[in-house]
Parts: sequence; C-alpha cells; structure tokens
Amino acid sequence: MSGIVSKALNNLHFHKLPARSAGFVLLAGSLWGATAKADSVENMAGSWSSLTLSGKLGDFSPGLRGFRWTLIDQTRLRDDSPSAWRLNEDQFYAQMGFSVNSYASVWLGYVHDWHHSLGKTDYHESRPYQDLVFDFPVARFTAKIRTRLEERVNQSTGNVGIRLRQMSSLQFHLAFIDPKLSLYVGDEVLCHLNANSFGATGFSENRAMAGFSFQLNRQLGMDLGYLGQTIQETGGDIVLTHNVNANLSYRF
Repeated sequence: MSGIVSKALNNLHFHKLPARSAGFVLLAGSLWGATAKADSVENMAGSWSSLTLSGKLGDFSPGLRGFRWTLIDQTRLRDDSPSAWRLNEDQFYAQMGFSVNSYASVWLGYVHDWHHSLGKTDYHESRPYQDLVFDFPVARFTAKIRTRLEERVNQSTGNVGIRLRQMSSLQFHLAFIDPKLSLYVGDEVLCHLNANSFGATGFSENRAMAGFSFQLNRQLGMDLGYLGQTIQETGGDIVLTHNVNANLSYRF
C-alpha cells in the first residue's frame, strides 16, 4: 500500500494554475466560517506568538536525504478577562516530514497543549497528527495546501476528539519593494469527526489569516499579520478572536 501511495504522489504534476482557482478555495473557507450558525457572538482580542526551528536530517547523514524536522513553541493570549490580558494556551510542536517530490511531503507530528480557559479547570492535551502537504506555483503566487488529521486526548479525562483540518494559503513575493518581503493570505477549516469534550461535532472552527513575511537571510525570517479565529461552541455560541499573529523562524 505504501508503495502505491508513494507512486501516486510522485506522479503528481502541478502546473501554474490560474490564481482565481486558488482564490476560490480561500474564499470558500472564509465564507464557511462567516456563515456558522450562532445563538450569540462574542468578540475579543488576542495574540499568537511563536518561535519556529527547522532543518534537514540530510545534513547529518546522506541516507536521511529528504527528511525534515520542525520544532515550534507558541503562546496564545486573550483579552477575555476583566482584569488584564491572560495566557490562554501554550503549545509545543515537534514534527518529522519526508519530501516525496518537489511538490508533496508527508509529516508525522505531536503537540502538547497547556489549556488555561477562563473560569475552567486547566488541563493538558496530547495531540498526535498526520499531514499531507502540497507546495506548488499558482500564476505568480506560491500555493500551499495542507490536510491534517489529529487525535486530541485530554490527559485529565481521557476523552478523545478526532479533528480534520484543511488549510490553503497563497504567498506573493513583493520583489518590487524588497526581494526579501512577501505577502501571504490563507484560510483553514477545522471539523471534529466525533462527539467530544473539545468542541462542536462537525464544523468547529475557521481561521482566516493575512500578513507579511520577511526573510532576513537564509536562516532567519519573521512573519507578522492578522489571524481571525471563528470558534463554534458546543452550545451554539460563536467566539470571534482577532489575533496579532507573529512568528520568528530559524532554519539550520
């Protein structure tokens, strides 16, 4: 079976697709989040700040050529407390990937999530996940499509939530301003496939994002933008979090 999958991925050939095709995918995801049913809507500010380290295992051994690794630490703050901004989540990611060809890669990863929900008991979440990622040109853009299946485990109760995530993004290099600067836009739809304690079954969340990336040199880069998070609560309410999204990355 693995040989069949590998052959199928290797036979994929992405040509320069029209930008309107990718734009339609992003628009569809945004509209899905915007049309989520709600009994009431709560708006709040927030911030997501992360540090990303990545590298290639082929640098250590020629036999590991094609394998890549990534480590991410992300802190999420919310302005939902009457007193002050507070820590809502702290997440640590570790993932290993393999490049099937110049367009496709497969990944296995793990997230440890420290939840600090307002008015609720803190708990830890273990979250293994599997990714299928495609990177390819679309007109003058670079497109990325990621499909993720993750298994969310509440370490306090043992409850398990299976969640499917579909993300699409476009990146446009602003060479006429600075060759190191680029603009990105994206959208991600998240759906729980079973009844669980984490969130609504079916559509549970949408994330729309836009911002700028600046690659200072081959190793060091940074991203700064906006991430609008639409959360469908189990009881029917909607929570809209308007986040400043910042990332500092270093490639070894």
